[in-house]
Amino acid sequence: MKQVAVIGGGSWGTALAIMAARAGHGIQLWSRNPEVVESINLNRLNPAYLTDVRIPDAVRATSDLADAVNGAELVILAAPSHATRACLKVASSLQPAMILVSATKGIEIETGKRISELVAEVVPDAVRPRFVCLSGPSFAKEVVENHPTAIVAASDDREAGRIVQSELSFDNLRIYTNDDVIGTELGGSVKNVMAIAAGMVAGLGFGNNSVAAVITRGLAEITRLALRAGRASGNSGGSGGNG
Repeated sequence: MKQVAVIGGGSWGTALAIMAARAGHGIQLWSRNPEVVESINLNRLNPAYLTDVRIPDAVRATSDLADAVNGAELVILAAPSHATRACLKVASSLQPAMILVSATKGIEIETGKRISELVAEVVPDAVRPRFVCLSGPSFAKEVVENHPTAIVAASDDREAGRIVQSELSFDNLRIYTNDDVIGTELGGSVKNVMAIAAGMVAGLGFGNNSVAAVITRGLAEITRLALRAGRASGNSGGSGGNG
């Protein structure tokens, strides 16, 4: 059993808190909404997200960010990308022994920076935890309803990725590992562009051939973008996925 902090009481943060609790961990869930905090602690329900799913007793909600992180071994960032920089103000509460897990699927709008770049910029070296990007095709509601789901934990630190895989995988949630942080962050962000494009194609009345063409070419473009970003950062790219 580990102590896990989840920063963000939205649908994905709530789902990850539920899954981590089901896996046997103690959870401290931070939300800036006092109504969400009160409802989780008193009624075991999030009144704003996944409203019909009971939240396990192992989840304790708080509106104090430093309190949520205190004593945590895994700190899961599940706030929107535009709020991540502000959430990282808890840097003084972070410790190198922790693992910081980014479950944020997005890029900071103002700077175009990925979450790993934000962490490197905002969190001082002396207290910076090991970084893992958690991403993949997943709907929060389906995860908590026990639909089989596969996502990835990407990290330059193989041990950190393995720990996240081991501690957060549970029954229907299977986590794979790789070392391609840049590719995983970009893929988790720009895939939404292709999802919108696919929806537009379907909305125009075109069939599966057209949707498949958009998705296939989109994957090629995402790959080229990730490779170019990797070269720009001095990283030649990840070595692929592991079990």
